[in-house]
Amino acid sequence: MPEMLRERLIKTPEGYRLYQQERAILEATELICKIMDDAGVSRSQLAERLGKSKGYVTQLLDGHANMTIRTLSDVFTALSRTLHLSDEGQDALQRQPIQVALVVFAADIGSYGEPPRWPTSLALAPPDSRRTLMPVLE
Repeated sequence: MPEMLRERLIKTPEGYRLYQQERAILEATELICKIMDDAGVSRSQLAERLGKSKGYVTQLLDGHANMTIRTLSDVFTALSRTLHLSDEGQDALQRQPIQVALVVFAADIGSYGEPPRWPTSLALAPPDSRRTLMPVLE
């Protein structure tokens, strides 16, 4: 069986580092886009909430801008969500290629004064989705 690109890429420390960067960017932007879709928030509306231009938001969501943790937090706050990070060891990547090494959770913080709704579990995304895991809010 031919070696997949992913396997060739992660063989070297530099390749593994680059793979993890791109994977994290993809997961973060897909989660933001899903939250925006679910909430009916356009790029223009997000830009307005952030006090930025629509072009800035487009660059963030197209993966062309380097999002810092502060930027991610600002975006999640503008979407009435909170950002939480967790990790998995490198062995998880070797065991399950579809598993992720960084899972980004979003809690629905709702209206002012209400307690946040935390994800109760993770569900596998539909097969046609590029995401592998998604938080489940109840």
